[in-house]
Amino acid sequence: MLYEADGYLFTEVWCESPEARQYRVKDWWDWHRNFEKFRGRFQSECERFESWIVSEGLVERAQFLGAYYEKYSDGDDLVPS
Repeated sequence: MLYEADGYLFTEVWCESPEARQYRVKDWWDWHRNFEKFRGRFQSECERFESWIVSEGLVERAQFLGAYYEKYSDGDDLVPS
């Protein structure tokens, strides 16, 4: 689903706290509107997936922290930061 989405570039995963087993996942998109389209189209699937990984004990909690954008100096299009 994610890898086939228009504008999806890649995902970064890193450990913030080994002791607390906290990880952060950041998805990169070529354009903020492509991300917004993806979230709108697959919102229910994303929620089901997050619920499943919690119920299976794969994670204790999944939380969407937000979307962050950077503005290019040569235009008004925003890209994820």
